[in-house]
Amino acid sequence: MKRRWLLAATAGAALALGAGVALWRETRRGGSAADADPLFATTFADADGMSRPLAQWRGTLLVVNFWATWCAPCVEEMPALNRVRDEYRGRGVDVIGIGIDSADKIRAFRDQLGLGLPLLVAGAGGSELARALGNVAGVLPYTILVTPSGAIEQRRVGQIQPEQLKAWLDAQLARRG
Repeated sequence: MKRRWLLAATAGAALALGAGVALWRETRRGGSAADADPLFATTFADADGMSRPLAQWRGTLLVVNFWATWCAPCVEEMPALNRVRDEYRGRGVDVIGIGIDSADKIRAFRDQLGLGLPLLVAGAGGSELARALGNVAGVLPYTILVTPSGAIEQRRVGQIQPEQLKAWLDAQLARRG
């Protein structure tokens, strides 16, 4: 009995360590220009049911946040993402949320918090898109920064702090001059 418990504990620790290393590597990986192609090839409805091809954001400095109403860190970071969007919008930056949830829940959440950033309804398909964009662990929230050329410049698994997001945006805007 003790031996089975020890084996199970060792296997669990090894799995946790492997997942941690994978998450660490993903948050530090850069990208190539083709990285965001799956994003721009996708169309989702927004919270009001209007079809929104993500290609409409091609050519902008774009923050994409994968989230869900049932994800506590996602819910906590959403108002900050909305404020960052408001602050940077006039500088060629946009922020969108891709919800792994139902339209009704996303719409109610948006209305309750008075959010102005586009919230798209992806349901379970959003998880597959996030994986295609580098979220191999399937963790929420997941945030990426896509350059106007379509490269994924930054990735963050887990809750992003506004200061980190602003640092990403300021660095990109400084490069553009």
